[in-house]
Amino acid sequence: MIELHTKYQIAQLISKEIVGNMSSEEKEKLQNWIDESEENLKLYEKIKKGESRQIRSDFVNGLDVKSAWQKVGAGIEPQRKTFKLWEWGLRVAAVLVIGAFIGTLYHISTRTLDLTAKLEVIQIEPGSSKAVLQLHNGETLHLEDENNDSIVEKDGTLISNKEGLLAYATQADAADQILYNTVKVPIGGEYQLTLADGTKVWLNSDSQIKYPVQFNQEKRKVWIDGEVYFDVAHDKNKAFVVDVKDVEIEVLGTEFNIEAYHDQKSVTTTLVEGSVKLRKDSESVILEPNQQAIISEGEKQFAVNHVIARNYALWKDGIFFFEEASIENIMEKLERWYGLKVFYMNPSVKEKRFSIEVKRYESIDKVLDILSRTNKVHFDVKSNAVTVRK
Repeated sequence: MIELHTKYQIAQLISKEIVGNMSSEEKEKLQNWIDESEENLKLYEKIKKGESRQIRSDFVNGLDVKSAWQKVGAGIEPQRKTFKLWEWGLRVAAVLVIGAFIGTLYHISTRTLDLTAKLEVIQIEPGSSKAVLQLHNGETLHLEDENNDSIVEKDGTLISNKEGLLAYATQADAADQILYNTVKVPIGGEYQLTLADGTKVWLNSDSQIKYPVQFNQEKRKVWIDGEVYFDVAHDKNKAFVVDVKDVEIEVLGTEFNIEAYHDQKSVTTTLVEGSVKLRKDSESVILEPNQQAIISEGEKQFAVNHVIARNYALWKDGIFFFEEASIENIMEKLERWYGLKVFYMNPSVKEKRFSIEVKRYESIDKVLDILSRTNKVHFDVKSNAVTVRK
């Protein structure tokens, strides 16, 4: 790139050419610079013939030179230097041409930066089937890796892993030693699991479950964090128990959804079919289908509401469903599914409520567009950060 002092010299030469006061030596020097490269020629032509020249010409022609000098002269000491008009015009032109140089170079560099920025833009994609399986010995396997389609645990249990579904084979002669596995689903992921007893499990993003490889005790007990849907295999001899945040949920055979993320202060259990019994310390409650129990940290009693339970399980079928939900609650779900970072312009906007049903695999732009059409909220998206404002 041309050095700054060279740029200034060339700007002066072009300025002199513009105002018609240029020596033969200066003409030769300018021509030599033009001939050095095609880039110099293009820059010279742009300054001389382009839109910038017309703007500069209009600017110079529109100046009230006499009035300007009268204002300047009023504040200058008597021993001031007198400039000829062509000298003043030359200096103005030089300043404007230097501006053209800088502007052109800035435009070139900006285009390069814009191109780089486009290459670095983070694409916001919906979640997909991905999870990590932690075996009994601590070894971890990425389940989306096609090489991990068949796994054998220490006790000989065969574990198949195909198309987003992890399944455990039942062993009639299960060993007395209990082996535990854990499936962890990251933000922007989901996974399905069939336990050794036939119980089906759906894990939402940012969720996990710990469970025995084989159920060889009187109780079938698992531990969860996050949002998990269960379709429990019926076994009248072995109750199925879910342990989550000091709450125990006991069933024989049923379908229900639990939401209890690590950053939430409540456990929400929604019953779709069958019946479940919830216990926390000395408190307990039995739910019927289309009932929902909520208990928060520090509370001793369950709050039970009547709901359309299927709506709370639509996420496992690839649908976001919200009914009079706050934008804060909606954005929490989108954060986990799309891997977003969400910010709010002011706290009050968090309370805006919406009812919306949209496919989980839609682009984030479409989801935000549906919400913004209400004119109750608007969104600014930059990389993977979304700012919510009124």
